[in-house]
Amino acid sequence: MTKTRKISRSTAHDFSALSTSVGVALTLALWGALVAGTLLVQDLRADWMSSMRVELILDAPPEDLFAIEDWVQGVEADQAVTRVVYVDPDSAAQELEFELGEPFMDFLGASPLPAVLELTLSPLWMGEQGLTGLREKEADWLNLDGVAKVEYPRSLLARLDRGFQEWTYPGFVLVAVLMAIVVAQIMNVVRLSVFGRRFLIRSMELVGAPPSRIRRPFIAEAMGYGAVGALLAYASVVGALVGARSVLPDVMSTWGVRELGTILVSQMAVGLVLTGLSARWAVSRYFGARLDKLV
Repeated sequence: MTKTRKISRSTAHDFSALSTSVGVALTLALWGALVAGTLLVQDLRADWMSSMRVELILDAPPEDLFAIEDWVQGVEADQAVTRVVYVDPDSAAQELEFELGEPFMDFLGASPLPAVLELTLSPLWMGEQGLTGLREKEADWLNLDGVAKVEYPRSLLARLDRGFQEWTYPGFVLVAVLMAIVVAQIMNVVRLSVFGRRFLIRSMELVGAPPSRIRRPFIAEAMGYGAVGALLAYASVVGALVGARSVLPDVMSTWGVRELGTILVSQMAVGLVLTGLSARWAVSRYFGARLDKLV
């Protein structure tokens, strides 16, 4: 009979541990999805804004190939730029003729188009500096010798940047609401886990065990549930991101250790901190409790 009771208690405890870990994992999966969504929105903003080409219109084309290479290398050294393409007037005119379907060069005799440096901006730089940084760079580029004008879709970029900013405050509200849900859910899961051993807590207190000694194993156990739940939640979020990779291949192609590490660390930190604090609070509720409150 004694052996049977031990097996029964062990099975019940294992089921409680499993259900608690799964409950914490489901809640942390919501938190991980929120963190991943925030990172994706930031990357989308940077990718969309950096996809706009910037053109440096030159006063006159350089005289030789070496001068052109110096131009390209000098501008490409800028941390905001990932690629520079020199478009000479004749090539630009041929491309325009192809688009228009009319050989205007035969009529004009010479290309009316200026020489241009087409810049591809760095998504990382655009994500950090945004439209304000681009305007500062525009002033720097205008100060370069031979640059007559800087052209890029200013109104489109301004609308895009304004659209993201308008969603910032609703996003903060959503984060606050979801964080409150995460905290409440984890506290409830841990409280239910401790509730089944409330008589044990009170008995330990009655035999003279100090509160810190009583709390310690419960906090350690709860934080273990938090760690296991965080790993399960991380696995579910990574699985969802693998599915999203086919939808957003350009944005997620740059994802690596930094982004995935941010998600894992945030889930692990939230899981450990909240489960530990929740266990401490749940155990303390039964110190000095009367029998009618324990039943």
